[in-house]
This record gives sequence, structure tokens and C-alpha cells, in this order.
Amino acid sequence: MTTVPQNRFRRSPLGSDAVFRRLVDSVEDYAIFMLDPRGYVATWNRGAERIKGYSAEEIIGQHFSRFYSQRDQEAGRPEAVLRAAAEEGHYQEEGWRIRKDGSRFWASVVVTAVRDDDGALIGFGKITRDLTERRQAEQRYRLLIERVTDYAIFSLDARGNIASWNSGAERIKGYSAEEIIGRHFSSFYTPEDRAAGLPQKVLATARANGHYEGEGWRVRKDGSRFWASIVVTAIFDEEGQLTGFSKVTRDITERKQLLDEIRRHAQELELQVREREATNADLESFSYSVSHDLRAPLRAIEGFATALREDYAAILDETANDYLDRIGSAAVRMNRLVHDLLHYSRLSRLDLALEPTSVHAAVESALAQLTNIEGIDIRVPGELSVMAHPPTLAQALSNLIGNALKFHVAGRQSHVVVAARPLEGKVRVEVSDDGIGIDPVYHERIFQVFERLHAADSYAGTGIGLAIVKRAIERMGGKVGLDSSPGQGSTFWFELPKV
Repeated sequence: MTTVPQNRFRRSPLGSDAVFRRLVDSVEDYAIFMLDPRGYVATWNRGAERIKGYSAEEIIGQHFSRFYSQRDQEAGRPEAVLRAAAEEGHYQEEGWRIRKDGSRFWASVVVTAVRDDDGALIGFGKITRDLTERRQAEQRYRLLIERVTDYAIFSLDARGNIASWNSGAERIKGYSAEEIIGRHFSSFYTPEDRAAGLPQKVLATARANGHYEGEGWRVRKDGSRFWASIVVTAIFDEEGQLTGFSKVTRDITERKQLLDEIRRHAQELELQVREREATNADLESFSYSVSHDLRAPLRAIEGFATALREDYAAILDETANDYLDRIGSAAVRMNRLVHDLLHYSRLSRLDLALEPTSVHAAVESALAQLTNIEGIDIRVPGELSVMAHPPTLAQALSNLIGNALKFHVAGRQSHVVVAARPLEGKVRVEVSDDGIGIDPVYHERIFQVFERLHAADSYAGTGIGLAIVKRAIERMGGKVGLDSSPGQGSTFWFELPKV
């Protein structure tokens, strides 16, 4: 390697530019220096000394190829970089570089050709940044993702072609990385979904909203189908341009079968209840058993999500932390479902000791269970009392008032009226709202287990709350009803024996 006398470069126009020196010499996060047309170092700032380990006296006049590995030098990589910069005006890349002590660091490098007023090449400006920590974090994250087998985690380019593939994707979908990378992700959709343009709609929604969540049938390599829960997140660069998508898929066929089984049994048992009250025991036993069995995997999901967040938060990017938040939210929703199932089943098993109960006191107890009670008008005479189980009556009222507050018209404050009046030996309690209303065709179904008229991401809930109200009131010897129509608000009412 040829060494050129240092004084020659100290006198060069590149090395004597005082303005440039003052501008860049104090920068420590970036190595900023100049090369002559042949690649010999002409200037050296503090950042270059910190990152590469050489002092200015040691490196000025030396060829910049010494920053490359022996293999890169033998392959002519340094000369190729200068040639590309001279031809294109600048050159940018990332790769391994060598410090003075022989250690390697991952560098982001920008080389810019410098020309005089006549267009003659007089040297190169070179900016190097040490990205070793970022690369190590990316490698750790990539290794973490690669080892995940319960989730298919992969990326797509902006057109939907597969760009990466983890072991979970291979296990769930059956394709190896070599078989699937480069193919369009619509390969996983059923023929009917492809014909309906669902893959394109998924990407369009993710692009417009930032992400897409859904469930549906997907197809494995062998042609078999599985029920998938998917999350697609759009990825944008710093300028807001779409660069691709990340996609997480989970095979929840067993969960769907379980929930379908729950719904099927619930519907069957509810039909039998109308004919014979004794069959309630089957539904209660089933709900109680399923609810308890679901709690163990929920605890595992919450525990592992918390462990990942605590142990790997520093190396996970924003997308990974978002996935953990979604997992946690899903576990919370499922826990609420389990809680409501248990509550529903207990209402039939427990002996409800009825006693004279103030309706006004029950309403006050119900309001204490809610976090937001603005816009509620109480019109309940203090002297009205019913035969009821006080905690159960308060819970039923809390569910009805919470529903009335929740299903309000977007952009408008809810107005809820809780009223009570005597009615032929009974007391009729009404919870009225000015919300979105319910079509009469759904008035009977709305009190059944798991019946929802809206998507979970539109209005939170488990689909069991009104079933709990109906069961509670009926266990106390009363009846429940609904008066409502779309856009006209709703009035849920129940009647209990008057004291």
C-alpha cells in the first residue's frame, strides 16, 4: 500500500479549507473527511477519530482502503466505490468497516464526488456513521421473530409480494421461505375471496388506516383450510411513502371451533330453556367449565406478553411493541368474556335471597360501578321498593345504563333517563337513551348469549351483558323488554314485584 507524504495533502485545497474545517471538526457522531481523487485521506474530523480510532496525524495521507476488510480490498471494493461515486455523483451503502484496533463496525457510508468549476474531479467527500448498535438490535429482533413458531410473521412489499418469512409462517402455512418469497400473499386466500378482491381490500384498508385486523379462512400449501386471525400493518418511510406491509397470522381454528361450539350449545340450550326450565343446568355447567378452562391459556398469553415487553422492550421496534399491545388487549377482552360467562352461569346456580329493596338505592349502587355517568337523569321516587336480590338488581341496572351510555350517536353527548313507576302490583323500571336504536327484528335476539349487532372494534363488549340482565331479572321473578327503532333511541325496561 503506497504512502504519500502528509505535507502534500496539508497544502491541498481540500485540506486547507478553513470554513469546512470549522464546520465539521466538532462533529463527533459522524466521521466526515475528504479524499483526493485517488482515495488518499486529506482531512479528518473528531467524529472520524472517535469512530475509526485513528488520529489525524496517523491517517492523513493514507489510502482509505485500510478501512475495508482484507477480503473487500482483494475484491477491489474500495476502488469500485470511488468509481461509482465519480460516475453517479455520489454513492451510498452499508457494510462492515475496520477500526485501527482491528475491530469491525457496521457503517452507513455516503461518498460524494467533488468537482471544480470546470467539472474536473478534485476529490471525494465521505461521511460514515457507526450503526453497529442498530444492526445488532435488528439482528436480535430478527432472531426473536425467526424463533416464533406460534405466529406467522412476515413482510410484504408495497405490491403485496412476500419479502420475508419466519419459522412460524412455515409451520402454519406449509411453505418454506425458498418456495414462497417473491410470490403474492393472495396465494393464502380461498378462491372465492380472491375472486371477491379481498386481498386487495386488505392492503387498501391497511394503507388507508395504518393497519387491518380480521379473521377468515386461509389456505395452506397442501390445500387444507384454517381459520386465521390476521393483522396487517402498513410501513411508511420518513417521507410518508408506503414501503410495504408487515403481516402477523395466527391459526385460531381450535379457538373458532371452541367458540362455535359454545355458541351452538348456548343456542340449543336457550331453545330448550323456553320449553323446559330444567335444561338450564346443561348450559350453566357448560359455560362454567369452558370459562374456567379458558383462564389458563389467558394467563399464559398475558404472562408471556408481559415478559416480552419487560425483557425485550429495548430491542423491539414500534411495530413489535404494537403487536404486544394488541395481544394484551385481546387477552383483556377474552378475560372480560370469561368473567361474563361465569357471571351468567352463577346467576342460575346461586340461590338469590329476595328481600325488600329500594329501587333508588339500587340505581345509586349501579352508578357507583360506572366510570362515566355524565348525561344521566334519575327519575326514581324514593319510596318505591321491589322484592329483589340487591347486588343482582344493581348489576342489572349497571349493565343497562352502561349500554345506554355506550351506544350513543357519534359526536353527540349521551342523554340517559332512568325512571321507575308502580304498575299493577309491580314496579316498572325503564332505562331510556337517545342513541342509535335497534331494529325491531333484533329485539328478541339481543337478549341471547353472544348476540352482537355491531363489530367489537365499533362498540366494546362481550355480547353477554343483556343476557345477564334477562337471566337476573327472571331469577328474581320479573320480566324484561325493549322498545326501540333505528335512530330513535332505545328504552330497556323490566318489571319486578312491588313490596
